Amino acid sequence: MKTPEFSININNPEEEIVKKAAKLLLTGGVVIYPSDTVYGMLCRADNRVSVERLAKIKGYDKPRSFILIVDGLEMAGSLTSGIDPEVMEILKLRWPGKLTVVLPSGDACPIWVSGEDNTVALRHPADPLSGQILERCGVPLVSTSANRSGGDPSLKLSAVPDSVISDADIVLNAGDLPPSSPSTIIKVLR
Repeated sequence: MKTPEFSININNPEEEIVKKAAKLLLTGGVVIYPSDTVYGMLCRADNRVSVERLAKIKGYDKPRSFILIVDGLEMAGSLTSGIDPEVMEILKLRWPGKLTVVLPSGDACPIWVSGEDNTVALRHPADPLSGQILERCGVPLVSTSANRSGGDPSLKLSAVPDSVISDADIVLNAGDLPPSSPSTIIKVLR
């Protein structure tokens, strides 16, 4: 069966399509979507089965950490053991935006998305589509590029491998994405 595909405007997302995507995510689904950098995949971070499924779609053969997208500082703080005041000031300036911060994970952070060093990678994207999906879901989401392990991320849905598309539950198609810089990653050491 062909994966359902819906055209979407990344800057002014259609509410009905956002609702469909959020409903699928909340029930354990995997969604291919146009992120603010490349075509990506989303799933619920707090659902181990969904995260394992996404990892299988990517072709990972062992557990690994993922970047989680959040809807702001409160959700980010709930996943960490605390955000240093200096880091908090940076996040207030740079979030939402293309900044991923790696922080010590807290007790509420699912172990299946944290790193071997007990850290969690968090990002608050600025694009309206990600924001609306996060708002509807109300939970952190795993976000990763829509490609197989070792493959290149893509600005074109047509370049996303058929095996990735066929294993997802829904595809949000915004056409070709504009060239974009990747997210900057900073790791906070204690």
